[in-house]
Amino acid sequence: MSEQLSVPELAAQIGADPKQMRGWMRGQGWRHPSETGQPWSLTGEQIAILTARFSKTTGVSTEPVVGMEAVSASLAETEDLDGINDEDGTLLARLSVGDLLDTYTSVLVELRTRHLIRTNNAPIGDLAEYCAAIVYDGLLAPNSEKSYDLTAVDGRKVQVKVRLVRPGMASGAVFSPIRSFDFDLCAFLVIDNGTGEVVAAREWTPDEVREHGSFKKHTNGTVVTVSQVRSSKARGLDRTADFDAAWRELLSQTR
Repeated sequence: MSEQLSVPELAAQIGADPKQMRGWMRGQGWRHPSETGQPWSLTGEQIAILTARFSKTTGVSTEPVVGMEAVSASLAETEDLDGINDEDGTLLARLSVGDLLDTYTSVLVELRTRHLIRTNNAPIGDLAEYCAAIVYDGLLAPNSEKSYDLTAVDGRKVQVKVRLVRPGMASGAVFSPIRSFDFDLCAFLVIDNGTGEVVAAREWTPDEVREHGSFKKHTNGTVVTVSQVRSSKARGLDRTADFDAAWRELLSQTR
């Protein structure tokens, strides 16, 4: 078995689900979060571990990339690296993503109380794209790409829009403007700022955005309101359960 196999290629050989494999790999912390959305580069040891864990067929021909001794050595090396991180890292390095967001929100509230800042802007946009990459099993687009945020495993270009909501927020609250329609679907996420839950997630086509969104001249873009996504009569495909599960997976991750 080649050490250069991609996850889909390995999954096809051993009769496994590539998305399930990638989810398990993320949970094992096999790569740094900064690599999210990039193609996996599997080592020989990882191929052996994945084959042993996910192979669903008998008699599959697999070349002996590594022996069990090498796998054990690899796992021992990972444990050593974890120990180094614990010793040399900061307290923040040991917090989950969810804990980091809670801490960050508290810091912003305190700064607003001291009249040092005027907004509660958070890195929610990047996290929403990360979440979407999990849902669509996709690859994040380069930061220079303005028309879409990621490419799904089936090749569709996905734009991601997210909005945090809190009690008392105006019903006319909108997502950030859409200025380019070079995408196949737009995923709108509404996240409760208090509970951290994805309370609504809908897929809209470019035509649906054009038809039901509102063009705002001063922003030179088309906007969609939160109520259009949260309504019981909301248009588009409902993906709330999928995004909420992926969001929970994201919030549980540690370094």
